[in-house]
Amino acid sequence: MAESVSFPFQVPVFATTQGAAAVGIAITGHPTAYNGFLNQCTTLYCTRAFLRGGGSPFTGIPRNGIYDFPFIERYNTHLKFAHPYTMDLIRRMLDSGFYIHYCGVDDYYLPGKSWYGLRHMNHDGVICGYDESDRTYSIAAYDINWIFSLMRIPQDCFAEGLKSCIERKEYGNLIAYRVRKDTTVALDEKMILRYLKEHLTNTVDRFPLDQDGGVTGLAVHDFVAMYVGKLRDGSLPVERMDWRALRPVWEHKRCMLDRLRAVEEKHGWAAECSTEYAPLVEKANRLRMMYAMFHKNQKAGLLGKIEQGLLELREQENTILQKFVTKMEESSV
Repeated sequence: MAESVSFPFQVPVFATTQGAAAVGIAITGHPTAYNGFLNQCTTLYCTRAFLRGGGSPFTGIPRNGIYDFPFIERYNTHLKFAHPYTMDLIRRMLDSGFYIHYCGVDDYYLPGKSWYGLRHMNHDGVICGYDESDRTYSIAAYDINWIFSLMRIPQDCFAEGLKSCIERKEYGNLIAYRVRKDTTVALDEKMILRYLKEHLTNTVDRFPLDQDGGVTGLAVHDFVAMYVGKLRDGSLPVERMDWRALRPVWEHKRCMLDRLRAVEEKHGWAAECSTEYAPLVEKANRLRMMYAMFHKNQKAGLLGKIEQGLLELREQENTILQKFVTKMEESSV
């Protein structure tokens, strides 16, 4: 076995959760795998439970996980039976060239991680390497300041966090995964067009407020705006804010801009739609930063601006993407 293993890491395009970040970490440096995101990560998702006091809308981006891409090779090991061998399995997986998305390890014992020393939390992360000289793992996750980063965590602390969850019978998993060798992912315009049209037609009128279940498409802007409105009027207590609620909106816009540019470049089109869309990325980023400011200081007036901004963002996106879809259809995709 090697004395150390270190895989490439950069903060991925989707990083609202460690699970969402996993694939993006693994495709670091790959020449074509990002096309998989451009092909299918076209829409937004949220839940409706917050309408009845459920707290968070659990905003996210569908079809971006380890099991959503055929170019990801993966092996799942459940720790209910394998936990006595976990540390050896981790090293063998890393030595074999696999990243590891783990869950079932208590953050309370992991120095630097988001809930270290604060609360017991059965949590996850992505192991990107190890070093036997100082007995550490390199783990990509949210740190104590809620910044997604790569941190070195003592293996003994990891073992203690694992033990804590096992003792509570909160068994987790190790998913060894990597981009399959000789992978080439082409830009699939038929898939992009299908999913873009689905995104645009899923408007708020298709999701009754008195029903449960997930919400997708443009309607997510409306539902996240409703969530912010409930924080503003006090029907949801501020202490139950989900600080991540607007990050996926920004991540979605960044990926969408990349998608528009990729298709325009492939066809040799003028960068009309991507140029119009670029300000939406900046606007979504401003809205999430305003939301973070409110989370910190609860300054009056910020939530109303965020609420209105989300609705404007939906209208602007609809206009630009409808034009883009028409252009794709006319090009006989």
